[in-house]
Amino acid sequence: MARMLDANQKFAGSEPKFSTELTQLDLSKTLSWYAQNKDSKDSQKYASDYFKKKFKLSISDVIKAKPPTFGFMCRIISNGGILSKKDQEWFDSEIEDIKNKISNQKTVDEKPVKTNAPNIQDRIREKASECVGELEALIDILIESRFNESVSPYGIMHGMDLKGVHTKHVIDWFKKIRNEYDSVMNTSDPEIKEGYSNFKKTDLKKLVAFCDQVIIDASKISGEAVKSRKPRKRKVKTVEQLTAKVKICQEFKELNLTSIDIKSIIGTMQLWVYNTKTRKLGVYHASDAGGLSIKGSTLQNYSEDKSIQKKLRKPEVTLPEIIKGGKVYLRNAIDGIKAVASPLSGRLNEDTILLRIVK
Repeated sequence: MARMLDANQKFAGSEPKFSTELTQLDLSKTLSWYAQNKDSKDSQKYASDYFKKKFKLSISDVIKAKPPTFGFMCRIISNGGILSKKDQEWFDSEIEDIKNKISNQKTVDEKPVKTNAPNIQDRIREKASECVGELEALIDILIESRFNESVSPYGIMHGMDLKGVHTKHVIDWFKKIRNEYDSVMNTSDPEIKEGYSNFKKTDLKKLVAFCDQVIIDASKISGEAVKSRKPRKRKVKTVEQLTAKVKICQEFKELNLTSIDIKSIIGTMQLWVYNTKTRKLGVYHASDAGGLSIKGSTLQNYSEDKSIQKKLRKPEVTLPEIIKGGKVYLRNAIDGIKAVASPLSGRLNEDTILLRIVK
């Protein structure tokens, strides 16, 4: 499938180039650019060119087994990028692995009577990498069509006769891409936001949804390979079922507080709570685009690092501002409270008032 590079140029800009050491943020954004704008054939060419120039070696027979990331790293270094110590160690180990394989090939060529069978793991990685390239091309189609085109990750994988042994590589790769898109939506880092400024939040949500679909379809193919076992159909619980066992404080007359509808917190990105017993104000942040959920009487899928609570000295002053304040006010509201922050447990009880949500 042909790559639609013009659309990506419009959304992602020109090819990144560097003259200093790359931070983890730089490397993540750069690899993301290559993943969206180039394919596995481009990656193989970058690696081949690097080896010809650096080591005077031809690696066309062994580079196909490497993931596209390796070729993109070769391109980054060729364009002046300097890797961190950790990334450089990984890159050097990949270089040595390729050199060893070339050396082994030469040894085999010198003894034509004894031939070794191709490495099955190399074949698995090669086929998985080809499939990843085809699936990434669907991202180009989505961007080019403004997300109006219908694409089928399952059709690509089924058409390439992908097996269960290949899907692990596909799933791991698209989990990584999904996490990058998801982190962009939830970050406050101005550099990351600038790098994806051409994407609307709705576009990023659709890209996350596409990655989720690839993971689901790959898992489906993996399950089809196990013919002796019928996959268990997962029951999707309704909002009413999820919230049926939760007990909260419906009304707190002392401060004239009333809890919002508990069903409204399912799928929301932010939940503000107040404990009438401890006088602590807390805010839960969803850990990803799926939003908050509930299991039993405990919140699920919230970020343990970002979700904190603080004790209020004058709740009668602070709480009305939390309830009525806009998103801009809420962004720094918890930080503006002069008190020691402590983590939230996720548990809801009869002392908990649900103040408000932010979708």
